[in-house]
Amino acid sequence: MLIHQSNKDIKSNHTTIFTRGKVIFLFVLLYSFTNTYSQEVSKAFDSIVSLPGAYIEKLELYDQLLSSHKEKKDYKFLGNDAHELAKKIFKQDLDKAIYYNQIGLEAKSKVVPIDTCLLKTSYFNVGYYNKRKKAYKIAIEGYKKSLEFPDCRNFDRSSRRNIALSYSAIAEDFVNKEDYFYAAENYEKAIPYIDSTRLVLKINTHLNLGRVYKSLRGEKSGEKALENFFIAESFYDQLPKFKEEDKFGIYYTIAGQYLQNGKELDKASLYYDKALKLVHKVTNTEEIKKFYFNLGYSYKEGNYKKAEEYCLKSLEYSDQNDPFRTRIFLGLGETSSLHGFYKDSQKYYLKSLSQFLGKTFDNEPQTITKEELQKAGNKELLLELFRTQMENWDRMLEKKNDEYISQLIIRKAKQSDDLVSIMLRDDLSYNSKLLLRDLLSEVYILALEACYRTNNVEDAFYFIEKNKAILLIGKLKKQRNNVSKDSSTVITKSYFNNPNTIEIIKLKDVSLNENEVVINYIMAERLAGKIPDAYGIFLSDNKRQLFKIKETDKLTNKVKAFRLLLDKPFETENDKQTYFSLGNELFNLVIPKEVQGELSNKKITILGDHVINFIPFESLVPFRDKQQYLIEFNEIAYDYSLTFKKENKIIKTSASNDFIGIAPVDFFGKLVSLKESEKEVSLGEDLYSGKILSGNKATIENFKEKAKDYRILHLATHANASDTINPWIAFRNAKLKSSQLDSIKINADLVVLSACNTSLGKLNRGEGVLSLARNFFASGAKTVIPSLWEVNDKATTNITSEFYKNLSNGKSKSEALRNAKLNYLNNNSDAEASPYYWASLIVIGNTSTIKPQFQFSLYTKIGLAIIIVLIVFFTLKRFL
Repeated sequence: MLIHQSNKDIKSNHTTIFTRGKVIFLFVLLYSFTNTYSQEVSKAFDSIVSLPGAYIEKLELYDQLLSSHKEKKDYKFLGNDAHELAKKIFKQDLDKAIYYNQIGLEAKSKVVPIDTCLLKTSYFNVGYYNKRKKAYKIAIEGYKKSLEFPDCRNFDRSSRRNIALSYSAIAEDFVNKEDYFYAAENYEKAIPYIDSTRLVLKINTHLNLGRVYKSLRGEKSGEKALENFFIAESFYDQLPKFKEEDKFGIYYTIAGQYLQNGKELDKASLYYDKALKLVHKVTNTEEIKKFYFNLGYSYKEGNYKKAEEYCLKSLEYSDQNDPFRTRIFLGLGETSSLHGFYKDSQKYYLKSLSQFLGKTFDNEPQTITKEELQKAGNKELLLELFRTQMENWDRMLEKKNDEYISQLIIRKAKQSDDLVSIMLRDDLSYNSKLLLRDLLSEVYILALEACYRTNNVEDAFYFIEKNKAILLIGKLKKQRNNVSKDSSTVITKSYFNNPNTIEIIKLKDVSLNENEVVINYIMAERLAGKIPDAYGIFLSDNKRQLFKIKETDKLTNKVKAFRLLLDKPFETENDKQTYFSLGNELFNLVIPKEVQGELSNKKITILGDHVINFIPFESLVPFRDKQQYLIEFNEIAYDYSLTFKKENKIIKTSASNDFIGIAPVDFFGKLVSLKESEKEVSLGEDLYSGKILSGNKATIENFKEKAKDYRILHLATHANASDTINPWIAFRNAKLKSSQLDSIKINADLVVLSACNTSLGKLNRGEGVLSLARNFFASGAKTVIPSLWEVNDKATTNITSEFYKNLSNGKSKSEALRNAKLNYLNNNSDAEASPYYWASLIVIGNTSTIKPQFQFSLYTKIGLAIIIVLIVFFTLKRFL
């Protein structure tokens, strides 16, 4: 629950701290400096001025005069007259003023000697006119150019202030779009240009920057928010006059930020107390109402009486129809629940729900229609109400298991699902999508606990599958449309591009062969301030079992430790023993003992989540007393969800060629050479007809042009999916950023990324693991074989060679890779047999076969060559 200021509130409060004075500083127009430096105009110009009529009505005459100056190369009067004309008409026609000012500017730059002050005024007017037009980027460049010349008549001070105001205006536009990253960037650019004497402007800019960082809701951004709020506070004491009501606002803001950061809560209380002492000075009842609510909410975990007192005080400032009452009742409900008053909590929640839907509920309703949900205001807050209700019931279940309460949780989760479906039809802001993802992820986790208690596998399966689709809605910030009609992939992974339109597969429609099993996981980072349990569903042809991983924090720590062991070969016997011990512990954590007996000789498909995505299951150790890997007993593949698996299966690709291998070998910058990479990609080309782009041919441009034409794309290069800004793949001439993959059409049945760390990336709360593999799926690939860590060049060449041999002989992709890894294990020992060398490559997606379209054995090729020679010989003999 947002405890200080909602994202919608921030837009209305954003432009000023002076709530009573209503200073909208971003849009204050400075008086024009265009008259502060006289410029000598021609007599002809004065003559036209003296003629009757407005300036704008005599433009034809002025144009003839300017043309005459240009023909005579009289740049002095051309510059001055055009500049003066722009001044005269800018209020009537801003575009024409910009046009004539530009003519004047270009002419002045040709005058010898250059009058820098005259040139400075023209550049200043570039800024001034474009600022009036709200073309702020052009305005900034004009003002900056003006600063390059020596100051005259205090132009520099005015230019700097206008640059600051222009950057702030750009930032404000991003705030309105709720794109807070770019808003922060532009406020940061504004600050250096603010004169030290402009205290009000400094205060407002730092406050607005702080509010933007507040909206980003990260740990570092929270610290940045506080930093800017404190800077704003420090300027107050330098103001000759300020209203105590304004000081109340900054205290209130700082308190809320401490609370949001979740650290040093005693300081939050300190600043709330400072604000409380000034609240009687505030005349705005809306502000008082929100202050008392936030003050009460700050005590929700510590002091129930104070929390209730201040929230009820907030109610006194709202009438019966005030939408804010939904938030107050929600806060009271959450506070009651935290202190164990579960029935009181539910009563408050029902009051909040009644306020939302405009009807009175004394008991939890059996149904809430989609029409009622559609009409509800502030749907984000309504979803938060649903989540907190479920949280209250979950606390009740911890005290006493009750099937009725479990059913209430599941029902509320379904209502939440209906609500989200309605919300996704609207044009939500990016920030709203992030909030929605977080809330719904928590809703599904709460629902899964209720499903686990009642052994409700069917609903649990739906919640897991839907959660995995919802995790991808962050992509909708820059949603890519389906590829154009002329593309050979008519449908391009709508699961990744628009997951809210996907029909989630039902458990009854899941059909598995007797030799395959699926394990579907779901895991959340936090819930109600604690790490929740993880859940999984084991599926086979005759078994459906929901299980729980209770020691989630232990799981996370062991995954991290396991990955550290995988990142290097065994060096000592102790390394080996440590690995096999930890590998077995992790195996027993993620695969419960009650289903381990079902795995024998089965193909396992892993649908991972959160840190589970970082585990190469092939390298797990199924038996404590044996140094054997899971790959020795099972074929293993990976996928995103069964819904995606179903969609992926029906999408057809029609690339005309078999194989293209891309190996830059040497790279720009400091990336080290990959000497074995050209050999690696040539192995695939030997078995599948195609081509190799190596060395200077392995460019981004060639990849973009050729990618859509091949069934198999093999990239042997450097990459980094852990780049938190924009993951990349290196080509000979540059890095291809993951965001650029959206514009590339891929028709591949298989993409092999034998580069460093291409399956992993930043683990975003509510979004899962961001990876280059996922980007390739979104661009049209059916299967991706990425790497989980920095691969060994030589070992990878060995494994991919065997993989292509197996694949060309009709093996499935997962079987071909498994056999290649087993072959490597059988032919290596000691340190060389470490999982570091062979476990990095995994198969994600469709595991079907890919047979070469054209395949000739060596003998066939020799025979064809002999036939061709004979045909040529007899043809020549006939005609000679």
